[in-house]
Amino acid sequence: MNRKQIKHLKKLKFGPAGKPIGFKGRVEEVPAFLNEKGLDAFEVQQVRQINIKEEQAKLLREAAKKYKIILSVHAPYAINLSSTKSDTLEASKERLLRTLQLAEKMGAYVVVFHPGYYGKLDPSEALKIALKAIEEIEEEAKGLGIKRVRLGAETMGKKSQLGSLDEVIEMAKSSDLVMPVIDFAHLHARTGGKFNVKESYESVLDKLEEELGDEAKRLHIHFSKIEYSDKGERKHHPFGTGFGPRFIELAETLMERGIETVIISESPKLDVDALKMQEIVTKLALKKYKNKKELEKLE
Repeated sequence: MNRKQIKHLKKLKFGPAGKPIGFKGRVEEVPAFLNEKGLDAFEVQQVRQINIKEEQAKLLREAAKKYKIILSVHAPYAINLSSTKSDTLEASKERLLRTLQLAEKMGAYVVVFHPGYYGKLDPSEALKIALKAIEEIEEEAKGLGIKRVRLGAETMGKKSQLGSLDEVIEMAKSSDLVMPVIDFAHLHARTGGKFNVKESYESVLDKLEEELGDEAKRLHIHFSKIEYSDKGERKHHPFGTGFGPRFIELAETLMERGIETVIISESPKLDVDALKMQEIVTKLALKKYKNKKELEKLE
């Protein structure tokens, strides 16, 4: 393996969104399990409620450091930063701040969140409300001493949700606290299936670089296969089921550009499909395949 091949492999990190399939242990035991499998990232799910205690967060931090696992956290789904109801908005901000505090204690580098919904608002009005809420969260986060963790605004899969690529970019431009989290399954669903060709991935990465500069050199990505309707996302699917988006083209694009990326599997087969993506990248880097059809069997 030459230096260029090693460089490609080191820049792409893979892991599951939540505990691996079949794993029965405590959350702080996940890093050792993933390390043994050859994975190097773990997105801790706090999507229903924030239930990891301080001591557990400390143990997870120590384990992640020992086994060289990059940690991220997914905040509760019950967040709507574009709500016109003050109680909903305040509760959303409070949940994000609590998740940021937890992430800081466990040594995670980003808290991923779903920005909100348009409701009866025009998209531009919904975005305006969210940007103000983000500004307030940033100020409160500073007061709480949060220094190492970012907020990751995720691209969303339903057309009723705040979280188009452009909106996520605007959130990242508005605040030093916020970075984009690109969920390509969601973008695939939201655009009616555009992410089966390399040009679509290139256009997203071009836009991120043009709008965010150096921020686009280090990305947090979600990936799975997805089923969609004219309203957008319907259901996530595992690899091997015939659904898009295609991963090979994304892998090639990221490697060609040398972008440091954490890729989180949101497939129903969490760690299994994280390993499949890692295998595709390894075969591409080492050129250990006869043709694309051989690689496509892993999709």
